[in-house]
Amino acid sequence: MWGALGTVRDLGRVQEIASVLVRHGFGDPVPRIGLAGALERAGRLLHWHDGEGTARMAPAGRVRRALEELGPTFVKLGQVLATRVDLFPPEWIAELSKLQNAVPALPFESIRGQLTEDLGAPPETVFARLDEIPLAAASLAQTHRAWLEDGTAVVLKVRRPGIREVIEADLRLLARLAEIVEAQAPDLRRYRPAEVVHEFTLSLRRELDFAAECRNAERIAANFAGREDIVIPKVHWQWTCERLNVQAFVVGIRGSDLPAVDAAGLARRALARTGAGRVLKMVLE
Repeated sequence: MWGALGTVRDLGRVQEIASVLVRHGFGDPVPRIGLAGALERAGRLLHWHDGEGTARMAPAGRVRRALEELGPTFVKLGQVLATRVDLFPPEWIAELSKLQNAVPALPFESIRGQLTEDLGAPPETVFARLDEIPLAAASLAQTHRAWLEDGTAVVLKVRRPGIREVIEADLRLLARLAEIVEAQAPDLRRYRPAEVVHEFTLSLRRELDFAAECRNAERIAANFAGREDIVIPKVHWQWTCERLNVQAFVVGIRGSDLPAVDAAGLARRALARTGAGRVLKMVLE
């Protein structure tokens, strides 16, 4: 197990993962996959009694809470697993679907240095105005409103500083743990952990590249050129890069906010038809 884990740089994260599993009542898999022995040989102690309280919850709920505590990589993994109705029963899908991206925002000063680096100049010299209070914050990024010199409203999607290093460490550990689980826990092999982790790794690495996200947005915009029933926000490429995405600000209503949809006088059936039609065009054409 220790050879599979590799470098000492991952030891702290290994202990954190094992401790969270124990705390949420999953103490049994920890020694089965060798985590307990590896940590004890490294002089790290696990508090096996910590899981007694949450152990009374249903397993799906405990897994969801553990994923939330482990941070963005594991929250994203849970969101992916929530779509795998081929692997999990309905009660697990329902619980994993509760995982949300919303997390506390970082203070603007924490992202100012990276933002200045990516813009090539201090943000206050690039934009006529920038709102330091974020519109929203998620596990990978947070967004801020800004206005160009001509008054155009834009949104800055700023990747959390240092998040790639954290995610790469987690992905490295997940890949190794998936291999160990498949080799040492035959009852878990049917969930194909190595395959799931591989697909998840490719997806999450793509999601970390905000420039790729904007290239995809422009491809979609080109495919729907000439249509008035769909709007793809314009990308401002002079400020967009892997860690920063600058697009036009579009005022809208969240599709799940049905009272707001009704208050705006929008026809639900027409919206559903339009949305389904655009999705089918993207998939089939």
